[in-house]
Amino acid sequence: MPFNGMIHFRNDNLDAIQSQTAGQQEQYTQIWDSVRIQLMGLVQTGQVDAQIGATLEYRDAVFHRESSGYDESVTSQNTAMRNVQNIGNEGGAAMVRAAAGGRA
Repeated sequence: MPFNGMIHFRNDNLDAIQSQTAGQQEQYTQIWDSVRIQLMGLVQTGQVDAQIGATLEYRDAVFHRESSGYDESVTSQNTAMRNVQNIGNEGGAAMVRAAAGGRA
C-alpha cells in the first residue's frame, strides 16, 4: 500500500481551488480598473467622444453590482469547500480512532 496501511485524507486540492477563485476575483477587478482608467483617459484628452464617459460610468456601476454578486457566490462556495474539508478531517480522524480500537 502506498501509505503503509495508513488512512490518508488529502484536501490540498480544495485549498488550491479556493486560492484560484480568490485570485481570479482580484484579476478581473484589476483588468476592469485598467480598462476603465485607459478609456477615461481617452475621454479626458478628447480622443473619444465625451458620451463614452457617461456610458463608462454606467458600465462601471453594472460591473461592480454584478461582480459583487459573483464575489458573494465565490465566498459561499469557498465556505462550502471549507465545510467539506472539516467534515473530511473529522471523518478521517474518526476512522483512525476506530481503526486503533478507539484509542487514538
